[in-house]
Amino acid sequence: MTTLYNQRATIAAPIAKIPDSNQLALCLGESAADDQTFNSASYQDADGNLYSLCSTVAKPIFATMAGQPLQAPDHAPGMDLEAATRAQSLLKINGGTATPDVIAVILGDRMESAQDHIAALGLTRIEQELDAV
Repeated sequence: MTTLYNQRATIAAPIAKIPDSNQLALCLGESAADDQTFNSASYQDADGNLYSLCSTVAKPIFATMAGQPLQAPDHAPGMDLEAATRAQSLLKINGGTATPDVIAVILGDRMESAQDHIAALGLTRIEQELDAV
């Protein structure tokens, strides 16, 4: 089976950048629901900084689109282009670990492990305590 989605993109959005990151996901994505890509900050770096994480398959054009001037897609003509552009200016693709001042992306082959990407970003999952019922 052949697929157009032959890359894996794992993206770490710092907690303060989640709203802008969602607008960028909406702009670069394929669905009006992409503005819900980043929600809870359930990962942290070694310094305790919090991140929302997404790992998904992507088309090879992802990196090219991420580096070009943005425009609202047909599925979201009223999106916040200024917020998406702010997020775009913070993108760091395959540039090392996550930090609070960048939106770090690991881009590789679609068969690569999301867990390996998360480790390369220097992030660990925060253990969530369940409330007793």
